[in-house]
Amino acid sequence: MSTKKSVQFLPGRHPLDNPAVRTVFQSAGHLPLHLVGGCLRDNIDVPVNSSAPSRNVRPTTDFDFTVGGDALAFAGEMARLLKGHFVVLDESFDIARVVLDDGSYLDFAGYKGSLEEDVRRRDLTINALVMEPGSPDRVIDLVGGLHDLEKNVVRAVSEESLLEDPLRLLRVYRFAVARAATIEGDTRTFLGKAENLARLSQVARERVNYELFTLLNYDGVGNYIHDMGESGLLEALFPELTGCRRVTSNSFHHLALFDHSLETIPQLEAKMPSLPDYIHLSANREVAHGVTRLAVAKLSALLHDIGKPDTWVIQPDGRHSFIAHDKVGAAMVRPLGEREKWPRNISRLVEKLVLWHLRPGQLFHTGEPTQKALNRFYRNAGEDFPELMLITFADFGATMGPGLSGEKRDNLEKAFYRLLDEYPTYMEQVRALPRLLSGEDVMKLLEVGPGPLVGEILQAVNEAQEIKEVTNRAQAEALARSIYDAKK
Repeated sequence: MSTKKSVQFLPGRHPLDNPAVRTVFQSAGHLPLHLVGGCLRDNIDVPVNSSAPSRNVRPTTDFDFTVGGDALAFAGEMARLLKGHFVVLDESFDIARVVLDDGSYLDFAGYKGSLEEDVRRRDLTINALVMEPGSPDRVIDLVGGLHDLEKNVVRAVSEESLLEDPLRLLRVYRFAVARAATIEGDTRTFLGKAENLARLSQVARERVNYELFTLLNYDGVGNYIHDMGESGLLEALFPELTGCRRVTSNSFHHLALFDHSLETIPQLEAKMPSLPDYIHLSANREVAHGVTRLAVAKLSALLHDIGKPDTWVIQPDGRHSFIAHDKVGAAMVRPLGEREKWPRNISRLVEKLVLWHLRPGQLFHTGEPTQKALNRFYRNAGEDFPELMLITFADFGATMGPGLSGEKRDNLEKAFYRLLDEYPTYMEQVRALPRLLSGEDVMKLLEVGPGPLVGEILQAVNEAQEIKEVTNRAQAEALARSIYDAKK
């Protein structure tokens, strides 16, 4: 059977529509050169699975070429010809990039031996399709990639090809989530082998972070998260989750702790459509380059109870207690983030969300909170309030034991929606308030230097101003003096 197969591309999405790609092909001469990868996978016209996300209609901006020769030299020549910027990505593996002024880029990877050997070293069949110069309407399909595209299946070329770069174990899930695809059975078996997962520790954490946060940003990762847990992949990435397996279900939690932690992600995704626009706007903001607050919120939901195993006590009456598990879990985040080489902004947000995940519910534990308590909660949550509420609803949705049911459950859910509804009003009122005292004002008034007391006084003045106990500078100064005198 011929490995060359006729294909059609989506209108306006043929790789040769790009003039830079045409120039590369025209310049190859007798050099073995082929187009591979995503620019073929994402643009070939195949029936779209009805459950799959809408096909990306943005034009392709990255093109991968495989070169049977000196790829660095050829890429340098293309950079000069196309007036692009030449970047060596990996000299030892003969990989270079040409970045063009329009933001697109061309990657060139050299290979030794035959084209078939190069193809069979690729990660997934859908990424192993090849186009050669002179055959614009056909692709070389050596491993069944077209069939898997049509069936919306993610299949490893081989177990060996996955292990050549262990990061591919995570990439399998990333591609499956992105395409709402089925993971082929043998591939799923490869993913579940402990000896394979152990190799993830060899991968640079920056590369792991890129794959992980990209995966978490997709809507629909909740459909795969339990499988990722069952395979052992999540514990290979975060050993802190392993202890969660020994914590059993209880009167509040219908699921054992490990499964509860996984279930928070599908619950978060299910809740998103009912949440106000400002939550979505915040979730789509980046907390670090290429990492959205939504992705960090999902990861925080997964990790929110990692402090429970070390605080688990079964009381004489059979109740399960986890005293201070929020604080213990938050203390575990910082070394975890350092190990994973997270940017500080990511570590800070995860740490805060783990520490604060109980606070919204605690506001209503003893009845109706005062306006002062609500304002203090909003102020301390600050810009992280939207993500905190995502964690709250995720945790709440994954907690359905008999101890949290009926009227008690209904009232708590109403309280959470109340927090959502009143937050914009609080923020508008705060923005409208005049600033009565600054830190310098307090130090001059009380003849003191900088220190925690100044911040404490300013917070007290702000709280009093928010509930209209203080309305002018004279009253603010009087309150500052009274606090200072009490402290003395």
